[in-house]
Amino acid sequence: WAHVSIADMMLTIAEEILLLVLDEQTGKLQARLPVHSLRHAVSGALLMELALHDRIDTDLHQLVVVDPAPLGEPVLDRTLARIVADGEPHPTSHWVAVLADEHDALQPQLLDRLVRRGILERREGRLLWVFGSRRYPVLEGRPLRDVKRRMMEVLMSEAIPDPRDIVIICLADACALWSGLIHPRELPAMQPRIAQVVRLDLIGQDVTRTIRELQDATRGLEAKWFR
Repeated sequence: WAHVSIADMMLTIAEEILLLVLDEQTGKLQARLPVHSLRHAVSGALLMELALHDRIDTDLHQLVVVDPAPLGEPVLDRTLARIVADGEPHPTSHWVAVLADEHDALQPQLLDRLVRRGILERREGRLLWVFGSRRYPVLEGRPLRDVKRRMMEVLMSEAIPDPRDIVIICLADACALWSGLIHPRELPAMQPRIAQVVRLDLIGQDVTRTIRELQDATRGLEAKWFR
């Protein structure tokens, strides 16, 4: 893997996360999804991708770079370069929060890569004739169907999943992204299997734990301000 550009291979985890939360009919991200959920999911996906490619690692106290070599995918390489350039040890929560704060810049880059690969189409419009409105209708539905199929196959079987699918399920669970994949009535019955898969996540346990803590903190702030 270290010698092959992932730009020539599969979609990144962050891109598959965006496909999971994209409304195939409208070309927009799911309206019911809390903004902070997607921010944390994408930031966690970037870090987990770097971990799967042996570029970073985590322990109980901090995230460390183990290999600064670029992967050939611009968003991942900029993320890795930023961690390398910082030069200071930080806990994983620091980088999850930093990348989440930069989501408004990261998301268009990830969506544009899906456009360049012919998976999505970018359409510009006007909202109330004033504000710009951008949609991403699906042109090539196979990657979207593939990620959904893989997730359901994992959840409907007892087989040990691929590490990438484990990561996506962990992120979907930590950030409550199931609404576009599982009907709310069916989710309770699948929770035991979801929990079982999450326990298999040896690579991103620190990332998902951090995301849960940030999600709880965000919900706490929202409850304080809007009660």
